Amino acid sequence: MDIFQWIEDLSDELNEAGQYRLVELINRIPNELHENHPERVEAMLPEALAAARALQHPWLEVFFRHWGLQNRMRNLAEGEKALPEAVALLEFAHRDQTQQCPQSVCVTQDIAICYGNVDGPGWVPERLAVSEETLARIEPSRNCYDCISREYALALMDDERAAEAVDYLQRQAQNMRRDGAEPGVAYRETQAAALFRAGRLEQALAELAAIDAEDMLDDDDGDRLSRRTFRALILARMQRTDEAWEALPEYGPLIVPLLYPRWSEAIALIAQARPEHNNWRLGRLLMSMAAHMDQVGAHRRCIELALRHGELALLRNAPWSARRALELARGHLSGLRADLGAAALIDAFAARVDAAAGGEFALPMPAEQVYEHVRGSEGSDPEQDMELLQAAYAQRRDDGALAGLLASAMLACGARAEALAHLWDFVGRHPGSEESPAGQLLEQLLDGDDAGAQVERLAALLQPQRTAFAHWCRAQLAFRHSRWREVGEHVQRLLDAAPDADGARRLWARAAMEERDFAQAVGLYAELAERSEQPGGDDWDLMSAASAAGDWDAVRRAAARLDIELTGSEGPVRETWGWVRVRYERDGESYDCLARRTGPVTAQVATVAPPGRTQHVRDEVVFDAAPLEQAPEDEAERERWLAPFRVVHTLHRADYRSWFVDGAHPGEPAFEALCEAVDALDWSLWVRSGDDYRVRDPASEEEGALAGVFFFLATPPQLAPAEIDRRLHELTAGWEHPLSWQQLAEQAGADVSRHEAVVEAYGL
Repeated sequence: MDIFQWIEDLSDELNEAGQYRLVELINRIPNELHENHPERVEAMLPEALAAARALQHPWLEVFFRHWGLQNRMRNLAEGEKALPEAVALLEFAHRDQTQQCPQSVCVTQDIAICYGNVDGPGWVPERLAVSEETLARIEPSRNCYDCISREYALALMDDERAAEAVDYLQRQAQNMRRDGAEPGVAYRETQAAALFRAGRLEQALAELAAIDAEDMLDDDDGDRLSRRTFRALILARMQRTDEAWEALPEYGPLIVPLLYPRWSEAIALIAQARPEHNNWRLGRLLMSMAAHMDQVGAHRRCIELALRHGELALLRNAPWSARRALELARGHLSGLRADLGAAALIDAFAARVDAAAGGEFALPMPAEQVYEHVRGSEGSDPEQDMELLQAAYAQRRDDGALAGLLASAMLACGARAEALAHLWDFVGRHPGSEESPAGQLLEQLLDGDDAGAQVERLAALLQPQRTAFAHWCRAQLAFRHSRWREVGEHVQRLLDAAPDADGARRLWARAAMEERDFAQAVGLYAELAERSEQPGGDDWDLMSAASAAGDWDAVRRAAARLDIELTGSEGPVRETWGWVRVRYERDGESYDCLARRTGPVTAQVATVAPPGRTQHVRDEVVFDAAPLEQAPEDEAERERWLAPFRVVHTLHRADYRSWFVDGAHPGEPAFEALCEAVDALDWSLWVRSGDDYRVRDPASEEEGALAGVFFFLATPPQLAPAEIDRRLHELTAGWEHPLSWQQLAEQAGADVSRHEAVVEAYGL
């Protein structure tokens, strides 16, 4: 069975059963993976798997687990970390109830990718064998043939058989075309990779350019970013450094670990040729890439990235960073399945590190002056300051400020483990010192995987002499882990010891807001506002809490302190203050809706979401008063800009449903009349088409002859689809060109053929 046909049929079945969210997850999880958003896939996957298991649908479970693994092994480049799940899924996908699932074949690719991530060259024989065995069972027309052929070719390349990989990929492509299929974008990029590994750089560049020119259907942002990174690497190898620098994508969240090897090699070649790019910030970035490979058990890649970082560190005279890179690389030799020259590379690098090391560092100034010297230096370089700070600290091991500055330098260089060990040592020797960098240590511990045990260890250490700070540690930990009620318990104990700790009160108030204990939040923010000499942020936060609690008197008091005039003197605040953007968070991503501002921190949502998506239109919401973005500097842009604010509570959920309507534009007077009639019915209409949307004229059959319009129509939940269908017919009666609302007609049990005919006649 064709996998895409299976997904289409399954989606139809689920839609008919009302499982719209599950259909959304089926489509979005692969899409977010291909768009390089691993965090969104991770956010959606638990819900998707729970739904598949609740439906007792093992094929769907295979589908979601496969894409979860693809996310982990492709985007996140996981090796040994993903291996248990890859093996477990292989077993699950070959049970009696799952082995006929079209996605089950893809699980073989998961195993091949996983071993390639652990140690690609070391696992070549097994990767070739599993790929060859799978290819023998599937027709070249299947999508899996493309994927598994790529895995075979990548194994050949890891075995230094790039020329053989070039020929192999050509033969496999011929097989696909002979069977009526076409190699996809990823396949074509793999062909370019084989040419690159074979030393045919110009041909590799030409292949990437050909992919760009063909505008292939399966191309996406993730593929395009991969090609841009690859193009920069090829140009750097060709010593076309300026072109490579121009081509290399700027590092950001979309540069996922899958791209680290090529991106890091490209920037390393550029930095070698252009030393101005070789600085401590690049070192920190490359070390973070190597550290990621360390954490996910991608052993050979970790060694390669660590050595790449280390060589650049030597070039910029940063021996401390080079030694750290050497230690990281050595730690992964035992994880390789086959050495294949890795130990020799590490030994050669170690010799260069030893040769670069000078004698004992001599302080150029008294140790007590080092702190002010480093803090006062503009453009301070933490790598270059490292030996200075370490030498000074060796003489002043009780200097809390110097200890904190040394930790900051370590953290700036990406040396978190070293910084933690250093901070623990100092705080352990000075548990009662107010000068101790205990806050710096707490901040780092809260971000760790074992935060619970480590923060409690710190709190227990400080409890006898710094009681308030110990409670602060526990309150921060509870907040980080969303244990909202526990935050208040710890803050109350803290306030017993330190009544003026307003920062702790704010943390408690934020926790109360998260817990939806709005009355508690109102009390805390009101106390903070009273303690403040000037009106400000606490008053704004008080208005958010009070609006959520329905305490409109408190809202009015806070508004008065801020000199905000409100109409009326009692009851809910109902203003008409223009437009605002409100931001929601879901599935690891954020999305904005336009809303009409009804008060200082309240609004009614106006944006209509598409059918099947979470709907907020006409919801009445409370938002946090702090804008999430800064206004643009350009004055013209600032005039059009609307500040976005985070939604903190929904006062009233309208639960409207939306319908898609499409067709020829009836002209402005008729359309304005429709909008007015819709508004009078308490419906919402949101036009999504632009001025350039055109449709076919059925009279002349000329494409694009008529102006078109499509929009989402939102209606109250109690209104039956048949009633909406009837009213739409009434509102558009007499129009020269009928509109189509096929989905609504299906739900209403109306004549769908009429809408199908409109779609056909107008080319919608």
